[in-house]
Amino acid sequence: MNDSAVKRTLTAIVMADVVGYSRMMGEDEAGTLQRLTQYRSDFIDPAIALHRGRIVDSAGDSLLLEFGSVVDAAQCAIALQQTIADRNASLPDFKRIDFRIGVNIGDVIVKDRILFGDSVNVTARLQTLAEAGGICFSNAAYEQVRGKIDAEFADMGAHLVKNIARPIAVFALSAQAIGQMQRRAPPKPAPSRRTLALSAVAAVLLVALGVSATYFLRQSTKAERTAQFGAILDATQAKLNERTRAKLIEEYFSIGLHRAFAIAPKAQNHWWTGDWPTSAAAEEKVLERCQIAYDEPCVLASLDEVVTSPAGGSSRPAQEMLKVRYSGDFDPAQIPAIRQLVSERADVVGYLQAPEPKAAAIHPRGIITIVTGATSQRRAEIQALKLCNDDDARKEADGRCLLYAVANKVVLPQRRTTSISRP
Repeated sequence: MNDSAVKRTLTAIVMADVVGYSRMMGEDEAGTLQRLTQYRSDFIDPAIALHRGRIVDSAGDSLLLEFGSVVDAAQCAIALQQTIADRNASLPDFKRIDFRIGVNIGDVIVKDRILFGDSVNVTARLQTLAEAGGICFSNAAYEQVRGKIDAEFADMGAHLVKNIARPIAVFALSAQAIGQMQRRAPPKPAPSRRTLALSAVAAVLLVALGVSATYFLRQSTKAERTAQFGAILDATQAKLNERTRAKLIEEYFSIGLHRAFAIAPKAQNHWWTGDWPTSAAAEEKVLERCQIAYDEPCVLASLDEVVTSPAGGSSRPAQEMLKVRYSGDFDPAQIPAIRQLVSERADVVGYLQAPEPKAAAIHPRGIITIVTGATSQRRAEIQALKLCNDDDARKEADGRCLLYAVANKVVLPQRRTTSISRP
């Protein structure tokens, strides 16, 4: 099961494209790919995460990004151009990688976490209007960021661009203007302690169990990841046909970092999730959601660009997630599967002090619904489950909601999809 949904939303969109990519690949394919990969790892992906964005698509020389805020999108674009300029300063011309960037805000259709619509097309055209090292903004984006970003925008007037019927009013930041702006310290790439510890523990377990040394966690190319992931699905998801498997792999690797994929061995099913602030959070949440969904400890199959590569049918140990088995008093810190914003909601934080009768329900997708001050305890439980099951995000996912709490007691381990209290 995935965390995908189909919806229409207003969002900030960024399109970045490498200048002269075809020429660079023709002159030095290996070196160009190596430098671009290094840039992604060193500062591009960390900067996107730092500014609360997600990578929607990353095809070759281009990046399509989504942000909840136009200011975040603009600051990220500026930071990227500044860091790239700093990197280029010490390189000969033929090794320099320059980006053109377009920034827009508009209504988009989100299907399987991919963005569609005129606003995406406008962003792509804006990118082509930018100079190397520069950024072009639509009028809508400019109106949102002016006064909030100390920069000298140039009014480029209205432009007619391919496949867009109406003229686009464009405002630009030149490479020179961006270079004169105050710099923020770029994020420093480093593997999380959780990831390092995970690799060390996995290595010890494999040696202790005598498992073949060909079973490992590794950073891999797209082709290698696809092959490794396909092998995992073949070994654990017998019900998937070739077409479904290929679509599943494509969709999983298209969602934003940080992402993770887990497998329920007995159920021969799976869960994936993305757009988490850290890889450790993605790992924890995918294992919690998978265990809630299928009532068994699950196996981590992929974390960001790292894929578990099984040999001889072996697999990583399944991991019991303690929050899923927790049955004490209601505690926001003990709720599995949810995002931080949910744990900080007023009704969640104030649940213990809320008036009874009360109840809470949860879905593995990270939805929790709370009812307090109901006419009876049974009614509170019924209403909490109904609200959870009626949630639009839940309707895009398999499985029904489970009772999470009855009064102040957590009852999730009982896995009840109906009320516990008698009439």
